[in-house]
Amino acid sequence: MNARNRAARTRRLPATIASALLVTATLTGGATAAGAHEGKQAGRFCVVEVGKSVDGGFSPVKSQTCSDDPASSVFRAAAAPDVLLMEWFWNAYNNPPKITRIIVSASDGPCDSSGYRLRPNLIWDNEISGFNAYSQCHRVTLYDGYSSNGDSAYWFDGTHDGPKVGYVGAHMNDRTSSIWIRY
Repeated sequence: MNARNRAARTRRLPATIASALLVTATLTGGATAAGAHEGKQAGRFCVVEVGKSVDGGFSPVKSQTCSDDPASSVFRAAAAPDVLLMEWFWNAYNNPPKITRIIVSASDGPCDSSGYRLRPNLIWDNEISGFNAYSQCHRVTLYDGYSSNGDSAYWFDGTHDGPKVGYVGAHMNDRTSSIWIRY
């Protein structure tokens, strides 16, 4: 091999390594800052059924169904709740739409003074930008801590079904790790 070919190979080596790393990251699902949300998605529309919390603990998750099609029969069947407690929006004012509905059975709902303590799953942890509360859940507190601690924001609407908050504001946007909803 002559000196000219060796020099050309030496210049191509960093480019070849960079290309190999890019392909590896793409094939293994490496996330970029712009695509971090897409790596965590299980479907744009979810229904999560929770139970009544015991002794002030967190409400147990009984089931979760997600779909990219809100008209799918599986999603519609899961979305026919006995009691709809809450809807979480991925984006402010749910635009573009990505939503999770939190439901309970009729025997567990509607909201009472002890309410429901929720932990967003991995898809929704630190991703909530807005919400609607229903079924007499007049008080909603969002916490940035996993155990209902840390920074928080509180909403109250005693005249309607519950607060409708299209945007939680810069203080809590994409910072919610636990929620307490109650009468």
